[in-house]
Amino acid sequence: MKRTFVALVTAAVLSTALPLAAATGPWTAVASTGVLDESAAGIYAAGTTDLGYSPVGSLAPIVARYNVTNTWSTDTPPWTILELGYFDNSAASAVNAVLFKVDPCTGSQTVVCSVTSFDSASSTCNSCQFAAGINFATNLYYVQVTITRNTAAVSPKALTLRIR
Repeated sequence: MKRTFVALVTAAVLSTALPLAAATGPWTAVASTGVLDESAAGIYAAGTTDLGYSPVGSLAPIVARYNVTNTWSTDTPPWTILELGYFDNSAASAVNAVLFKVDPCTGSQTVVCSVTSFDSASSTCNSCQFAAGINFATNLYYVQVTITRNTAAVSPKALTLRIR
């Protein structure tokens, strides 16, 4: 009888604790893992975590897309911030990240949040805040990163993405 009670209490504690533990966490990606737009062929360079321009000197934009997957145990994570890690030390360049909501039946896209780099001598993060409302039961999501420059003398890079 005592073993049965202990087993039931243990099962009850675990069944409560495990879903709560699984219900945490941001969505993350390193910039090198994005799916690159065909227009970036031959002009991009990907490192271990970063994405930027190759030495060929192109001024065309680099566009990469990242599928956002649900890291929570519910369809509605409490995320409200899109964060972009980047290197951009010049007014002649920019790194931009946009979180899109997609209707699963029509493919119609809506901007949820957009963040753009500001010039800094070192790698940094910038973020945008959006109203809670991510719902994986009714929508799909992706982040599009665009890296631009108007002179080959600068080398902006996207480094990381996080939705928290």
